[in-house]
Amino acid sequence: MAKKEKDDLSGFNSIFGDVDKMNPDAETLDSTTLSTPDGFISTGCYALNAIISGSLYGGIPTGRITGFSGPSQTGKTFIMNKVIANAQKDGYVGVIWDSEVAVDKKGAVAVGVNPKRVKYYPIETIEECRNQISKFLDNIIKSNDENPENRKRNKFIISIDSLGNLASAKEIKDAENDKSASDMGQRAKAIKSMMRALTYKAAKARVPIMFSNHIYDGMEMYPTLVKTQSGGKGPVYLASVLVQLSTKQEKTSENPDENSIAISHNVSGVTLGALTVKNRFIPSFLKTELYLNFQTGLDPYAGLFDIAEAFEVIKKEGRSYSYNGESLGFRKNIEKNAEIWEKIMPELEKVLNDKLRYGGEKALVSTTIKDELDELDEDGDGVEDEA
Repeated sequence: MAKKEKDDLSGFNSIFGDVDKMNPDAETLDSTTLSTPDGFISTGCYALNAIISGSLYGGIPTGRITGFSGPSQTGKTFIMNKVIANAQKDGYVGVIWDSEVAVDKKGAVAVGVNPKRVKYYPIETIEECRNQISKFLDNIIKSNDENPENRKRNKFIISIDSLGNLASAKEIKDAENDKSASDMGQRAKAIKSMMRALTYKAAKARVPIMFSNHIYDGMEMYPTLVKTQSGGKGPVYLASVLVQLSTKQEKTSENPDENSIAISHNVSGVTLGALTVKNRFIPSFLKTELYLNFQTGLDPYAGLFDIAEAFEVIKKEGRSYSYNGESLGFRKNIEKNAEIWEKIMPELEKVLNDKLRYGGEKALVSTTIKDELDELDEDGDGVEDEA
């Protein structure tokens, strides 16, 4: 009969001991916090949370790098600021490195950000951004090592807006010297270097990093679902989650219940397509639709209908739909009905946990959207009264 193996590594201290001294972060895989995020921060939209983390109540992972890419006007900055606002409810301090000089106080406050709890750094080059964030993370790690109690206080979330607008030091130097030499891949190498430098430090400091990036159609022979990102392959290889956004305008004639600005040519907002082109936590290439109204903000319930129908939590019966045998009516009566979703979401969460999360792991939640809805929606209709 084969000898039963022990369920720990206590018998191998003579082998691991010297290496453990060289690497004090070493732990067994079941107890390490470096390879597994210890929480998630809500994006402000249940469906977007689901395709990123596998939970309606999840969101972006802590201690990891999450990217939002897309063309102009796809809500990248809006979503990242919303994440910062939700993180602040859980005691986080926001830190923004802004290469476009476009993150303003009024826009941030409109989505719930407390600007007094946000540090703002305008930035020009990739190298400056890398060095400043690297030093910032080093300071957090040092503070945590000096006193483990500091980990409860040192809660920060970083936003880089945007990666695509960061110039390389060579570009700036060439411009100053009136040179027009080609880039020769220096910018892509600098971005990859920055991503390499920050990945491990973000995990050790338990600091989530978000970045926005531009995308464009590549030179592929065949059409591809995944668009090319600015800055080479570094963001693709080293980020834990990449969300690709697309957009289309929504007219009030198609959405008569939506608010629009009087001089906005009858356009009330945008429908955003969100596709996870990379995900280390749940399967990639999950897609959902978000709705961003220019006056009322991001709809927390947008995208839930298609997810619930796809997993057969709600079922179509003729032209109407039902849940657990109860008739819900037509789609337009369901999509933004908070009362209906409060009944459906617990069951949908169980299905997502089983179908999307590897091994059916329980979602770790840092902060949820429900608290936000309770604050924003005092009249109980499930619709945000103000952006």
